Amino acid sequence: MKPGIVFDASPETISEEYRYLRGSASCYRLVTQGTYAETITATEIHLTGDAVPLISEAHDTLIFVRAGSATLIIESEAGNFTEEMSAGSAALITSGSTFLWKNGQGLKSLEVSIPDRTKPFARKNTQERKSYIPFVRQGEDQKGEDQKGDATGNRQFEILYSADNGSAGATMFIGFIPTSGAPAHYHLYDEICQIIRGGGELHIGETIQPIQAGSTFVVAPRLLHSIVNNRDEDLWILGIFRPSGSPSAAYYPDGRPAPGYVEVD
Repeated sequence: MKPGIVFDASPETISEEYRYLRGSASCYRLVTQGTYAETITATEIHLTGDAVPLISEAHDTLIFVRAGSATLIIESEAGNFTEEMSAGSAALITSGSTFLWKNGQGLKSLEVSIPDRTKPFARKNTQERKSYIPFVRQGEDQKGEDQKGDATGNRQFEILYSADNGSAGATMFIGFIPTSGAPAHYHLYDEICQIIRGGGELHIGETIQPIQAGSTFVVAPRLLHSIVNNRDEDLWILGIFRPSGSPSAAYYPDGRPAPGYVEVD
C-alpha cells in the first residue's frame, strides 16, 4: 500500500498475492513492508469459525475489532488470557506471544504489527511499558482517568493503547470527527488509519478519495492530508502510529503547530 492511497479489504480491491487463509480466517494484507525496513504492517481478517494460532514474532501486535465477534486467546510470558471480543474491543499481543481466534461470528478485525527492540530503529523509538493490559474497549476507562483529548480543530480522540498500558512502540487511538472540513496538515510519525464508523473524503493534494467504514490508508511522515466529514454523523477513525505520542501532534504546511497541540522539547 502506498501512502495516501485508500484500500478496502475485499477480493475486488486486494489482489490475490495479498490474500491468504489462516484456518477459517480470510486475511487481507493491507500494509506490507515493501522496500522499507522496520515498518508497521497491517492485516485485516474476516472470520466465521476458528483461525489457527499465530506467533507475534519479533513484533507486538495491536488488534482492533470493527465488526462481529470472536474469542481471542493469548498465551504469553505474562500469563494466559481469554476475552470475548466484539466491535470496539482492542487487544495487545506482546512480542513472542501466541494468539488464537476462535468461534468467530462475522468478525472483521485489524491486526497491526509493531517491530520490537531487536531492530535498531525500534530500539531508539520504544518506551518502557508502565504496565500490561491485554484487552481494552473503546469508550471504557483504561487508566482510571479521562482518556479523551482535543485534536486538530473541534476533533477529539481517545487513546486505547500507549506505553502506559503496554504498547511501548506505538500509540493506538480513535479520533472522533464531527461534520466539518479541515485544512491540510501533517505529522512527524508513521500512521496507519482505518475508518470505523461514518465516512467522508481523504484529501491528498488535489486528489480526493471517498472513505467509509473499513477504508484503510497510510499517512507517511510529513504527508500533507486532510480528512473531511461531509455526512450528518460523526466519523470515527482508528489510528496506530509510531513513534508513540499524542494524536494531536499536527502541523500546518508552514510548520505552525495545529490548535490543541503544544510542542514540547
